[in-house]
Amino acid sequence: MNFNKHVPSIIMAEPPKDKTSRRKNATTESPKVNSQKDTTPQESPTETTSRTNMTLNQKTRDRAHSMATEDMPVCVICHDDFHEPKLLPCLHTFCKKCLQQLAQSGDNKEILCPECLDPQPITTDIEKLPDNTLIQHLNSIILASGKSSKKGGKSKKEKDINCSSCDKDIAAVCRCEDCKEFLCQPCVDSHKSMKALRGHSTITMKEWRKRRDAMAVKPQIAKFCSKHKGEEIGNYCVKCRKTACKDCADLEHSGPTHNCIPLEEAVQQSRQQIENALQNTRQAEAKFRGAWEIMDKRNSKLKETVDNLKKQIQDVMIREREEIAKREETFLEDLKTVDQEKRKEMNAFYDKLEANLEDFWAAQDLADSVLDLGEDYHVISLEKVLCERLDLLSSWRPSLPSEDLAEIDFVEEDDELESDHVESIVEEEVEEAEIWEMDGVIGGRGAGEGQFDWCRGVTVSLDGHCVVADWGNHRVQVFNKDRSFKCVLNTSKTMHGRLSMPHDAACLPDGRFIAIDKSKFVRVYDPDGKFLFRFETVCEDNIAKGEAVELSCVAVDRRSRVFVGDVKRNVVTVHYSDGLHIKTIPTVAPSHIAITSQDFVVVSCTQKQKVRVMNFEGKFAFQIDVYGDGEKLRPRGVGCDKDDNIYVVHKERGGEKSVHMYDDKGTYVACVATNLNEPYDVELSPDGRVVVSDDDTVKIFRQVCTT
Repeated sequence: MNFNKHVPSIIMAEPPKDKTSRRKNATTESPKVNSQKDTTPQESPTETTSRTNMTLNQKTRDRAHSMATEDMPVCVICHDDFHEPKLLPCLHTFCKKCLQQLAQSGDNKEILCPECLDPQPITTDIEKLPDNTLIQHLNSIILASGKSSKKGGKSKKEKDINCSSCDKDIAAVCRCEDCKEFLCQPCVDSHKSMKALRGHSTITMKEWRKRRDAMAVKPQIAKFCSKHKGEEIGNYCVKCRKTACKDCADLEHSGPTHNCIPLEEAVQQSRQQIENALQNTRQAEAKFRGAWEIMDKRNSKLKETVDNLKKQIQDVMIREREEIAKREETFLEDLKTVDQEKRKEMNAFYDKLEANLEDFWAAQDLADSVLDLGEDYHVISLEKVLCERLDLLSSWRPSLPSEDLAEIDFVEEDDELESDHVESIVEEEVEEAEIWEMDGVIGGRGAGEGQFDWCRGVTVSLDGHCVVADWGNHRVQVFNKDRSFKCVLNTSKTMHGRLSMPHDAACLPDGRFIAIDKSKFVRVYDPDGKFLFRFETVCEDNIAKGEAVELSCVAVDRRSRVFVGDVKRNVVTVHYSDGLHIKTIPTVAPSHIAITSQDFVVVSCTQKQKVRVMNFEGKFAFQIDVYGDGEKLRPRGVGCDKDDNIYVVHKERGGEKSVHMYDDKGTYVACVATNLNEPYDVELSPDGRVVVSDDDTVKIFRQVCTT
């Protein structure tokens, strides 16, 4: 039986839901006692305390009697009534004997609570633990009600009390109130026959038990000192934390080191201390309930994230299946066309062979007829023409098509790599090695000018301005060509110009800057960082449908067209510099983007772990998914130089973090930078320097030489 579930709330702590209702009840009950005090100021403190104690004891008796109809509290170790209950620091209660056995069974000098395994160790000296006097009192009330804690709820059968007046082992039938003796029937008869004892009052054992049980539930306010017989306990030593009678107070608790106060005052102070501690606990509990609400919100957010990702996966899979179905249909149509062409060619050979066989069969039939049916004249007259024809047919040779006619080399155009190109990659020796070195660092961790809190997107304008998305500081910083601070794009003058956790930035050829953040807007600023306007990448019809938007990257091509990646919708939208929509290019989770001088779109997809290159129409050109000697690429940011070489940030969790260079066909060239901290994006300056956003800094690399 679990003690926590069956002990009333005034004994043990309840579960969170029950605790709220209990405290509401306590809040409504407490003012009744206080109001009684306030409305009767003429009463003495002793009378008020007595009345309060009687009210509380009446509540205790009511709660205890209600327990008598249900399971009663038991020790969770022995599963029996509490015997000498001891209270642990964690407020769980156990029998003294059970705790002693538990302490003896272990090798350590300290034990843990068997109920909650409280990490606070408990001394093995069980005697030093405080008694749970409330449990003792409630047990006496429950026993008085005749209920048992045994399973089944049956009453305990009380043993008979033997006669205390004689030496015979006979059960008593009554008790003398004057002699204070239990009497058997023979002793009762003798008691009544003696003249000196005739005036004594006797009661039956049933009546005695009823009085005893009634005394058990009476409030035990006044007690007598165990050292000084007959002396009532009426004092309390604050220093020793012990109750005392008048003699104890004078003899043992006097002097400047002791402080004895009336027992009623001590009870009131203790009650006030408990109420203050309870109030503080409620305040602390409110913080934990607040933490619980925060955990609920985070749990809901996690569920929402999982549901969103699940929907994204399902949507992607639906699109993939639709795309696969379309590709299947295309493949089958192409295969049908190839089959028709090859069968047409096959049929031409069949027709020619059939005509040749017809010639053979006609000549052979005529020759056989002449030999079998013809006369001598017929043989002689037809011999010349037959032999000429048969000799001619014997010289014929069958014409067969090439074996390639029976084979089909069917490869998807997007993923096709010509064999000679593959062989050139495998066999080609590296003739040139690019050597790069660090050329400078911008920034460091902080919130001041030129400092960052996690750099994300980085770009460089045609006039050499370096633009960095300062994600943690909610701004985009612009630096001059000499790497000095120029301005901040975020502005507090207008709400529309404010940025929140910016992801990426780009530069228009006319000197204007573009920035995106966690909102659905693309913002445009003038060369001095002043906000100009903003635009959305989703049309109003889609917005009305509640279509989700999550902008992830932005880039500008040589024609001032703005390319914006959206990982929620799995698209790259293309706009004019004034925000007017041009077209939408489908692609999976575009996390970073760059544009070549030939208008090829380079998209880094961290989910697919590859870099895909497509033309402006969205047609696949090639992909990059390895680096070095064929090691798996974990791409992040991408950038392109004036020769259309592609630069890719590689970030492997717990492993390599570097930047690698590829040519305009996707062939690996060289490693530009290694041993980076947390690289995110890469861009090329007009003078060919490689600019990398790395954690809280921007690192710049330059090419030293070519060997």
